[in-house]
Amino acid sequence: MVPLEAVLALALVGVYLVDSVHFLSIGDAVLVTRCERLRQVTFGWSFELAGRRPFLPNPLTPFWPELRIQWTSGSLGNTKPDAATAEMLAFLRSTKPINRLAALAGVFIVLIAPVVLTLGSQVLFLASAGVSFILAVAACCMLSVRRKAVGLDWPQVISMSLVALVCLPCVANLGRAISRRHCWTLAASDIPALGFDVSEDVRIGQRVSAFLAQVRRLFPADTPEYGALTSQIKLLEGHDVEHD
Repeated sequence: MVPLEAVLALALVGVYLVDSVHFLSIGDAVLVTRCERLRQVTFGWSFELAGRRPFLPNPLTPFWPELRIQWTSGSLGNTKPDAATAEMLAFLRSTKPINRLAALAGVFIVLIAPVVLTLGSQVLFLASAGVSFILAVAACCMLSVRRKAVGLDWPQVISMSLVALVCLPCVANLGRAISRRHCWTLAASDIPALGFDVSEDVRIGQRVSAFLAQVRRLFPADTPEYGALTSQIKLLEGHDVEHD
């Protein structure tokens, strides 16, 4: 029979992983960040659950939250790539201290606590949980202080803080929870122009083009949606040629 301590340890890690998962609709994409820079774009895994594509970010880097975007096949009502990039980088800078505190709290409750619990040290487990709770309170206080800078209102701050404090493994994802409240709308062909590393431009363009080609198969060739997606693919292919 599996010891209760081992089950609880696995539950702490499992709750954190489940809370980390993104479920993306057909028009959603996620930007992976590193050190306050845009690193990569993903449209989720290839399979769907209830019409949405799951995506599990790197569980070891909750202090680098992902950013959510919605892509369109048109050119009206979209944010320009330069403006979107500036807003995204400013957002990452504003959330940086919150992300670090939350991630440190997660280290104690998701990594240290399960290990010491499995080893049978209840005192160290309680100490780890206590430190995690104190850090979670600090992260929530920092969120309150930076509420306007991260674009949240008080009901959102309160609800997110309650989740972080009641479900301690979820506190590590506080930065990710904040970023999920924000979304930038861009034309699909503008995604490679978002300020990624120059070495990644072509690869990102090819990834976006391949995904649009998959989506295009869902529409008959004589529909406006098919034509709009084809136009976006041609723009992306032209972008790739310019960088070759």
